[in-house]
Amino acid sequence: MSVRVLVVDDEQDELALLTTHLRRAGCDVVAVGTAEAALGDDDHLAVDAAFVDLRLPGMDGWSLIRELLERRPGLPVVVMSVLDPGDYPAVDAVLPKPFTGAGVREALDTAVPGWADRGTG
Repeated sequence: MSVRVLVVDDEQDELALLTTHLRRAGCDVVAVGTAEAALGDDDHLAVDAAFVDLRLPGMDGWSLIRELLERRPGLPVVVMSVLDPGDYPAVDAVLPKPFTGAGVREALDTAVPGWADRGTG
């Protein structure tokens, strides 16, 4: 069974690039552009990890992360942002922008140890 990952980013190019990197790594990806879209469908929350941009329109990434962890305690969260890492909330892994495929895999390794051992779905 592959790892299912929620990706939330309002920048369509970044969303598409991260989705591509995660799919190449063998992940099943749920990609949305807003926090409200992420929270609006319970299927979006049935994931093994979440990659969240901090600067989102409407509900920001900090608020989304709090809500995700309230609804899914223990959910591994990766912050992706252009902001200074000192401004990131406490999460499982960070993915500073701009990111690379290697950076995406490293963040996934940190947030979901053993994810690659699950095989593909």
